Amino acid sequence: MEVGFEALAKKIDRATFLRDHFDKAPYVEQGAVSNVEALFSWAKMNDLLERPKLWDGRSMEMALNHKMLRPADYMRPGIGRTGDQIMRPDRGKITHFLRQGATIVLDFLEGIDPEIAALTRCIERLTGTNTSCNVFCSWKAVPGYGSHFDTMDVFAVQIEGEKTWNLYDGRFPEATSVPGLRSNDFSPEKLNEMRGSVVRTVTMRPGDLLYIPRGVFHDALATDQASLHLSFGATHSVGFTVVQMLGAELQRDPYFRRKIPHFEDRAELDVYLKGIGQALNAALADPKFGDFLVGYLKDRAFEKVMGYRFPDRSSDQYFFVTRHMPTLSEEGGRLVVAARDGRIPLDPADAAMVSWILEREAFWLSELSAAHGGRGPAGEAALKALVAGHVLYPVQV
Repeated sequence: MEVGFEALAKKIDRATFLRDHFDKAPYVEQGAVSNVEALFSWAKMNDLLERPKLWDGRSMEMALNHKMLRPADYMRPGIGRTGDQIMRPDRGKITHFLRQGATIVLDFLEGIDPEIAALTRCIERLTGTNTSCNVFCSWKAVPGYGSHFDTMDVFAVQIEGEKTWNLYDGRFPEATSVPGLRSNDFSPEKLNEMRGSVVRTVTMRPGDLLYIPRGVFHDALATDQASLHLSFGATHSVGFTVVQMLGAELQRDPYFRRKIPHFEDRAELDVYLKGIGQALNAALADPKFGDFLVGYLKDRAFEKVMGYRFPDRSSDQYFFVTRHMPTLSEEGGRLVVAARDGRIPLDPADAAMVSWILEREAFWLSELSAAHGGRGPAGEAALKALVAGHVLYPVQV
């Protein structure tokens, strides 16, 4: 099951969202998700909590009055499937804190629920990231988390009840999960100092969407008796990821295995460092490294694409359609796809097939074959041309 951007937002298209909001500014849309009950519900929440073996100290957390509770506060020691000691939810302890108004959070829903998994993949295609999903259950007028910033872009969808969010003008620069630079590494007093002033207050109701770029300070409080919302977190790859990749590869280069000159030999050290910089520039400019990085980013964004078609055991091919929205026209008797990387001439007989492709964000080769398989080798040639022109990105599954 795949869903498109229209399942996430209806009053803005992908291109406008990417241009005006992605990693730039918050976005709010009332009634963005029309069939919210199918996406998630209190019944689904209760069903998940009735499966205690899904949850441990890493996949469940609780917070009360701006403080994170320790897993030991609401869990008890248990035995995992492999016989190892783990922490398991304790129903009595959890109920005790819920009666006080604690917020409870369940993680990894994108790996459990198919509707959530489909919307997660939609966000991954949009952002080019690996995306996860948490569910937050909170109670009227009792704060869980204080003002903070996230190291990921957040897409919040209100499921049940109401929740009021404060968005601040403070933004932590290039927020990334680095020890000492995460929100919970700062004191509440320091966070309140950095957050600045409230620039917008948003009351979220079922079906509403709120997008918050990474680093933007915010806090939220349930204003209805009980609130349930999904939080999709899109985590970016950043610059030091590239450095780490190079670090592993450059060990093969003899220059990077040379000893560093003595600290007294400053002139020799300066020459050495200049050589390091030149070698790094050469490595970064190598098209093979660029191809490797593209492959890494694709694998990360499409890690959760499902490839099983049981009982059919044959393989299938998944295609990601560029998010830059190419246009289709007819020029001089040729079908032309105007893409970001240039113009792609095609046989006019491929018009119906190409239109079908461009109407989608992603598709399986089996779906294309079922709809337009009659083109045979000619259709395959058009597909290859769209891949070469970076309109399509094949994902091997």
